[in-house]
Amino acid sequence: MKNIQDIQVNNKNVLARIDADVPIEDGVVLDDKRLQASVPTLKYLLENGAKVTIIGHIGRPKGKEITELKIRPVEDKLIELLGTHLNWQILENLRFNAGEEENDPEFAKLLVTGQDLFVQDAFAVCHRAHASTVGIAKLLPTYAGLSVQREVGGLQKILKSPKEGFTIIIGGKKAEDKLPVITNLFEKAENFLIGGVVANTFLAAKGVKLGKSLIESQVLGQAKEILAKFEHDPKKKLLLPVDLVFSKSIEEPLELRYENIADLNHLDNYFACDLGEETTANFVVAIKNSKTIFWNGNMGISEVEKFRKSTWRVAEAIANNDGQKYAGGGDTTSFIRQLGLAENFDFLSIGGGATLEFLSGKTLPGLEVLNK
Repeated sequence: MKNIQDIQVNNKNVLARIDADVPIEDGVVLDDKRLQASVPTLKYLLENGAKVTIIGHIGRPKGKEITELKIRPVEDKLIELLGTHLNWQILENLRFNAGEEENDPEFAKLLVTGQDLFVQDAFAVCHRAHASTVGIAKLLPTYAGLSVQREVGGLQKILKSPKEGFTIIIGGKKAEDKLPVITNLFEKAENFLIGGVVANTFLAAKGVKLGKSLIESQVLGQAKEILAKFEHDPKKKLLLPVDLVFSKSIEEPLELRYENIADLNHLDNYFACDLGEETTANFVVAIKNSKTIFWNGNMGISEVEKFRKSTWRVAEAIANNDGQKYAGGGDTTSFIRQLGLAENFDFLSIGGGATLEFLSGKTLPGLEVLNK
């Protein structure tokens, strides 16, 4: 991979893509972790004499200009983080122009006008073939920023981990994105702990009736194939929920029921909202005996305090483990930070979908251009 340390940037006009997709309310950035990730790259460029034009996107405006998604709050936060507004500028939200997501060559040409080099420092969009990931790279010498280097290096360590004592923890939603991770890491890991909607989908694939619980039915066939793989390889351990917390509402605890999977009845109006005590205890024991851990996706509806107990216990168990600990996914890493446990992890990926695709063994277009 071509890196910014490999080139001279003094007196160069550098176009730098960052992950500017941060939560904003009343014109103020609420969480600047993604911006912080690119600060080392921007400082490196500026301190080495480059003139920097920053590009990025916020939200999904789909080619329309939306006041709430304007880039100004990001600019204000970057001034604060960089301590200067000298020798850099930031362009308006890329996705205000439909040409960004369409990878329009004319939009890419417009972006590179007057630029000498392109630095890709937004790993989170590297799985997208957009103008700011692959289009620009066809027009300018392209290099990886420090944040992208960190992400790739951290994820490669996960893939190279010894399978003995290697535990994968998968939860949350988007089973379609996460099942390929399980498939790709099947030979590389020993234990697989499954919670959240992904677990619901596996249970449904086994014929378990979960009332109104969210099931991602479009991947039930894929889930059944994965279950068959585990059945044919007893050395691999798949831990699914053996008990769950059910509620009549996913927004608040309402008529809670604590049910064993083997004895489910009369749950037509209930939702699975969290792992039960026995399942959580099983997960904690597996985590305690692990040497390497990768976690993506919360175990229950952790936005609701009553439904976050298992996610909290999993996070605490991982933090107390003496092995190598990695995590990815916005909800998961945010939860870890809320608990003040970020320093207990060796690597927290900010990549989201890009992280999952990387670990699924897929080719990321935005990274592929960095190897040419």
